[in-house]
Amino acid sequence: MNFFKLSSIAFAAAFLSAGAVSAATITASNGGTVIASPLNVGEDNPTNSSIQAFNEGVDVLLLADLGVDGGTPISAGTRVDSHMIFLNTRGRTDVTDTATFTFSEMILGIMSSQAGTNLFASDGIVNGPVTYTGGNYGDNRGLEGSDTADFINVVGGMFSVNVGMHVTEPGDWVRVITASSVSPVPVPAGMLLLPTGLIALGAMRRRKKRKTA
Repeated sequence: MNFFKLSSIAFAAAFLSAGAVSAATITASNGGTVIASPLNVGEDNPTNSSIQAFNEGVDVLLLADLGVDGGTPISAGTRVDSHMIFLNTRGRTDVTDTATFTFSEMILGIMSSQAGTNLFASDGIVNGPVTYTGGNYGDNRGLEGSDTADFINVVGGMFSVNVGMHVTEPGDWVRVITASSVSPVPVPAGMLLLPTGLIALGAMRRRKKRKTA
C-alpha cells in the first residue's frame, strides 16, 4: 500500500475519531442504582424493590415544543437527552424508597404528574430504544400524592434530582429531560492542514520524477 493510501486512511480515521460522541451519564447515590436501558417497558416489566434509572433517547432533536411538569415547555429545535427514574414493584408489594440521581448535563424539565399526561405524550418522541407498551399501569404512571421529585440546585444550573417514592401498584415513573451531551468536536488544526500537505508532497514527487526522467 503506497504512502498516499496510508495517509488517506489515517486522515479518515482521525477525522471520524475527532467527531465521536457519547451519551449523557447518570450517577446514582442515596440508595439509587443505574441499569441498562430495557428494550420493553410494561406494567410489571421491569420490576424492582429500590429506585432505579436508565437512559432513553440521546441527542433527540425536538420538532415541536415538549411539555414538562410545572414549567415552560422545552422549545422546538432543542436537542435533548432523556432519562427514566422508576420504582415498579410486582403485584401490590408495598415499598418506600429514596434516591438521588445526578446528570452530566443540565436538567431542562421533568414529567412526573400522577395522570402521566406529559409522560404519555413524550413516549414516542424521546424514548430512544425503549418501547412502552399498554397496560393498567399507564393510567397512573406518574407520581402520587405521597411521592416527591425535587431538583437540587447546583452552581451553573440544575444537575441533580432527589426522589422519594411510595409504591404498591402501579409503579411510579419520572422522566428527566436534560440538555444533549452531544456536541461537535472540533477537528484538530493539524488534521485540517493534512490534505494541503499531501497535495504539496504529491507535487514535489511529480517534479522530482520529471527531473530524473
